[in-house]
Amino acid sequence: MASALAASFLAFLLGEAQESAPPGDLACRWGGLPDSNMVSGAADLPADLNGLSPLWEVRAGTRQYSIPAIDGGRIYVASNDAGFVRPGYKPANGGALRCLDRASGALIWHLASPRYMEGLTPPYHFDQWSCGICSCPLVDGERVYVVGNRGEIMCCDREGQRNGNDGPFTDELAYMGIGDGFPLGPSDGDIIWIYNLIKEVDAVPHDVCGSTLLLAGDFLYACTSNGIDDRHDKVARPDSPSLIVLDKRTGKLVAADGERIGRRMLHGHWSSPAAGTVGGRTLIFFGGGDGVLYAFEPVTAAAAEVQTLKKAWSFDCNPPEYRMRRGVPVPYSRDSKKSPDGPSEIIGTPVCYKNRVYVAIGQSPLHGEGQGRLSCIDAATGAEVWGSGLVDRSLATPSIAGGLLYIADGSGGLHCFDAETGVRHWLHELGAGAWTASTFVADGKVYASSEAGVLWVLRAGSAKEVLSKIRFPTHLATPNAADGVLYVPTQKSLIAYPGNAGNTAGG
Repeated sequence: MASALAASFLAFLLGEAQESAPPGDLACRWGGLPDSNMVSGAADLPADLNGLSPLWEVRAGTRQYSIPAIDGGRIYVASNDAGFVRPGYKPANGGALRCLDRASGALIWHLASPRYMEGLTPPYHFDQWSCGICSCPLVDGERVYVVGNRGEIMCCDREGQRNGNDGPFTDELAYMGIGDGFPLGPSDGDIIWIYNLIKEVDAVPHDVCGSTLLLAGDFLYACTSNGIDDRHDKVARPDSPSLIVLDKRTGKLVAADGERIGRRMLHGHWSSPAAGTVGGRTLIFFGGGDGVLYAFEPVTAAAAEVQTLKKAWSFDCNPPEYRMRRGVPVPYSRDSKKSPDGPSEIIGTPVCYKNRVYVAIGQSPLHGEGQGRLSCIDAATGAEVWGSGLVDRSLATPSIAGGLLYIADGSGGLHCFDAETGVRHWLHELGAGAWTASTFVADGKVYASSEAGVLWVLRAGSAKEVLSKIRFPTHLATPNAADGVLYVPTQKSLIAYPGNAGNTAGG
């Protein structure tokens, strides 16, 4: 349905790319490292969920596209507010952020983010689909950062209101739309600061703010979600920045890109920035809404004036024949006029692995299936190492482990490539389009799902081996894992499944 499809724009600390996240990272998001690799070092995970009793299940809402973020004994869940229960609050197609106890699923604190009603009026086509918060929370010490459903970047206290209402922001009740007679309690969230992308950089987000923040040193890198207007006719704010940098402590704007990507934008911006270090040089990688991958020099210090990010290189992930044919521009596919050919934007997150960057192009599933491309790019120079048109349009972020790359596409193909050479080892048909979740690799297993709600588990390796499949009532977002527990986000809930140490069924 349209409300679900519109939220497909998701995704889903510096240093060389690693194949697993070391324990105890202070700053963490999905895979735990800035390269955004969908790989975990978790062990003893289940190979078959059929007949396996969950440790716990917590209702989130009716839309959940965020990857659960693990933070020690806690796990953070972002969704819409349909399941948000708090005296004085009435769900209104907004968003919700929850901090749960990872062992029991018990609520530690939660925060509601009401719907952005202005998003229903021109030039906006934003926050209309009841998708809620689609960004994966980013945890850094005692702070939790997330891109909200209202076009805001929020910094929250990791403890919520349990240690008091820390400022400078102190009006959480008004923010949630809760009136007098319902005071803040220890289970409420605590906002430290808010940065409004719409007011501050004149962005016009399209559909959802589906990207996740990147932390590099003391600076947060954020996609602005700037996009086309409500008529899908033009970019309302073509000169608004696409990538900005904030001081993590204050939320002050430090830098912005000057590439004017909006002038070449195809639909919108939903890709999340990533980082990598090549030959001692750190770079910030950003997938543009024009289908181009950009590499920027990182900010090293704040200045009196807002800085312009310095571009190191850029690479067009669309081959020339995707954009022009016999001297005529190839039309971009649209919901009302689908075309299997033509250029696509970057929606998934680029992954830096062993001095190379891997990224796919794709479009909204509303635009139909079509040609895509997976690119492997030299992280130092921006030159293409190899590319493959075997991957159709994809919204997924790759998973790379043991020299093998796994990625799903919108046509329902799950691919395994040699990350070094680009040779495809195998293809597995998932039975339906895969756009709501990326692959997740852990414990020698590849977890992949389709829009039909089927979770497939395959053995990681160059030879295809299906271990199991199980159907859920709804489609899934990308799972996460830690300490022998697999956390599976459905549209309505988060489910914790025990691994080998906690059960006798399955792998």
